[in-house]
Amino acid sequence: MRKSPSQTGKQQFLGRNQVKHVLFCFVCLLFLAHRATAQTISPVIVEYAEKADGRFQIYNDGDIPVTVVVEPHSFTVDSKGQATFRKLDPGLRVELSATSFRVAPKQTYYVFYKATTETYPNWFCIYATVTGPTTPTGLKLALELPHTVYLLGHKSLEESHLSWNKSELTVNGGKRQITAQVENHGAEYGRVEEVDVISSSGKQAFAGFPLFPGQRRDIEIDWDQPGVPQQIVLKFPHFKMESGLKEPTVSQ
Repeated sequence: MRKSPSQTGKQQFLGRNQVKHVLFCFVCLLFLAHRATAQTISPVIVEYAEKADGRFQIYNDGDIPVTVVVEPHSFTVDSKGQATFRKLDPGLRVELSATSFRVAPKQTYYVFYKATTETYPNWFCIYATVTGPTTPTGLKLALELPHTVYLLGHKSLEESHLSWNKSELTVNGGKRQITAQVENHGAEYGRVEEVDVISSSGKQAFAGFPLFPGQRRDIEIDWDQPGVPQQIVLKFPHFKMESGLKEPTVSQ
């Protein structure tokens, strides 16, 4: 059915308003994104032997002052690498030099802390929630920046504590993916510094991850590189863990 001239004019009028609204929202998002990238925390991850006596810094690279609230949390990580946060566990004590403060434009603020634990290994995350003033649109952006701390005992993770549960190459609709699972049977924490995939065309490096006591950790890597992947290697600080990849399995 053809539309009348009056209907067409009305739709064009609404279209202009919608375009203006979209452009306005887009400008606001760009403004907020600029603010979000203007604050940083460092270092992001640290490891200490038994007790921590450290610091981290919040840098405000923006043109407006920001308010920062810091709070420590315990957390657990599932097999997919997703963290769940909770209140600080009993037996884990964290003292902070400040819990809330303001950071002026182009300035750095240091937070000092001490941490002890009754059992090893243990870990926690100090989240710094950064907020600026309310925008002209009535929005207030809150940016969370993590500083993660690991408290380690004298024992270290050994290769004998680890096992591969699977390591294979799958093909689904022409998309190739490496799927593997490593399990930590021990009571110690370890860190995979790098994941390497060896293929017929060379080696490709991927980011590592923490491996917690008793954890099974899934590894999923989309493979769009030339060559057929043949081996996966986990690089720990003092040893490597290797496994060949099973022949590709094809699923529809």
